[in-house]
This record gives sequence, structure tokens and C-alpha cells, in this order.
Amino acid sequence: MGKMKSFQLIMVAVVFTFILAACSSSDGNANEESGDAKKWPHKNTTLILPFDAGGSLDSMMRVIAKEMEKELDTSIKIDNRPGAATQVGTTQFLNEKDDGSVIFGGTQLYLSASILLQDADYDIDDFAMVNIEQFDPITITVHKNSPYESFEDLIEDAKANPGKISYSTVHGGPLHLTGVLLEEKLDTTFKPVFYDGGGEMRNALLGEHVDFMIGNALGDNAIADNARVLALASEEKMDLWPDAEPINDVLAKYEAEVPLVGSVRFLATHATFKEDHPELFEMLANAYEKVFESEEYQDYIKENNAEEVSAYRGPEESDELNQSLHDLLDEYKDKLE
Repeated sequence: MGKMKSFQLIMVAVVFTFILAACSSSDGNANEESGDAKKWPHKNTTLILPFDAGGSLDSMMRVIAKEMEKELDTSIKIDNRPGAATQVGTTQFLNEKDDGSVIFGGTQLYLSASILLQDADYDIDDFAMVNIEQFDPITITVHKNSPYESFEDLIEDAKANPGKISYSTVHGGPLHLTGVLLEEKLDTTFKPVFYDGGGEMRNALLGEHVDFMIGNALGDNAIADNARVLALASEEKMDLWPDAEPINDVLAKYEAEVPLVGSVRFLATHATFKEDHPELFEMLANAYEKVFESEEYQDYIKENNAEEVSAYRGPEESDELNQSLHDLLDEYKDKLE
């Protein structure tokens, strides 16, 4: 009987040891999985931009990417893919893996223009906004030597000489939309001259090849020494261009009004990445927020006079803003085609 009890005690001890080992192993796997969930899974990440290097979006995203490398412990390669009014780079992005290893920096309303005006093979719902950072208001900008001292001066000349007053713009986006709406609201016509990007557009103004430019408040700051902003698409005056009038304040004299739009710069992922890997998407958004709020990045914003156009909105607010801009262009697309 003593031997039987001893055998039973030994068996209980063996079983108990096995259970403890199994629990320990299970805890270890759980911790390991938890650790993996907190780590960005890609050693190398690619950020596709549908513009040439050197533009406003490219400059902003390069700074963000450099700082996010530290937050995510990854190497971020910038891949500039210009062409077809952003459609080349955007299509390239959507054809890449949707596992977070490739992310996208873009602008509105050019994203929507490629969908609504160019029949792009993608839709607005294919993108999940990480953050819309910059909302850069439209401007009515002239060369410093321009005879126009005010936006009202320009309007009066355009009404007196329909079709003869030229402006530089990019086809299909917020700049072009504003020009078309001004023609409609003021019952006159302008002479648009189309360029592929902001740099070419500003060079045309600096060379005095056009009478004015429909640009952006922050983008135009690059030529501040040689240009004057007469009006901008904001509800109030901006410190960036203190002498510029809010555009609808001037248009009110003509019983007119235009939507307040601008160049909207954002970081996005595939919508399916957000759906299939919500914890990784949240990690990416949190990394962006930390970068935006960091002292280094805030110094960059101040150095570039971008305080009035920059914000961390987060995914939800950014998605709503993105959709509202898409709906706006959809409403007026017939005027741009």
C-alpha cells in the first residue's frame, strides 16, 4: 500500500510539472505575440509620392519619413512616381502589397480629379487616411511688378477684357476649380495656362508669362520676395500674407462666393490594410502623431511658416475631410471636364 501511494504521488507530481511547463510555454507565446504586435513588422518601408522631388508634398514627407523611421524602427525609402496628374504614382501604390510595407503621400483634390475626371482605375474608398496635415488655402497671386494692387483691380480688368487675362494653374485640381468658378460667378472668362506642378506654375509667374497665378498660401511663400498675394481662400486674414483679403470678402461686392478650397496634403495606406491589420494601422497613426507633436517637427513647421496650415487631425477626421473634398469636386466636375 505504501508503494502504491508513493507511485500515485510521483504521478501527481509529474502531471503538475507538465501543467506548469505548458502554462509557462503558453505565457511565453502570448508575450512573444504581444511583443510582435507592438513592433512594426517591416524592416524596409516604401513611401510612394506621385510628384517629382522638390515640391511642397515631397519636402514635407521627407521630414516626416525621417522622424517616423525612429518611431517605427524601419527604413523608409521615398519613391517619387510623377505622371498623368498623379495617376501614375497612385496606381503604382495601389498595385503594391497592402501589408503596410508601402504607404502613400498624396494631395487633394488631385486624387479625386484622377478618379472623377480621368477615369482612374481606383476609387476614393481604396484609401485610408492616416493624417491630412496641411490644408493650404488657394491664393490669387501676382508678380511684384503687377499693375494690380488689389483683387478687385484684377476682377475689373477681367470683366472689361474677357478672355485676355491669363493665369497659371494645374488642370483638374483645386486651383483650376477656383478659376472656373470665378469665371462663372463673375460672368467673365480668363485665359488659363496649364502646368504640371507648382514649381512650373510659379516660374511662369516669376517670368511674367502670365498675368496672375492661382496658387497656395504656403507654396507661394517660396517666391515671397517677388510676388504679392491679393486674396486667399480663408475665412480670415492670415499672418503668412497679412495684406491678402479673404477671397469671399472681395467677391461679396459682386454678390458672388466660391468654396474655400486648397491643396490638401496627406499620408494614407490601402483601405484593406486598415481593415485587416487595425493594430498596425493604429501604430502607424500613433507614430505620425508623435512625430507631429515632437519639438523637432514643430521647429520645422515654424521654420517653414506652416503653422497656419498644419494640424494633426487623425484618421477619422481626415477620412471625413477627404470624403467631403471628393464630394465637392464631384459636384463641380462637369465644369472642369
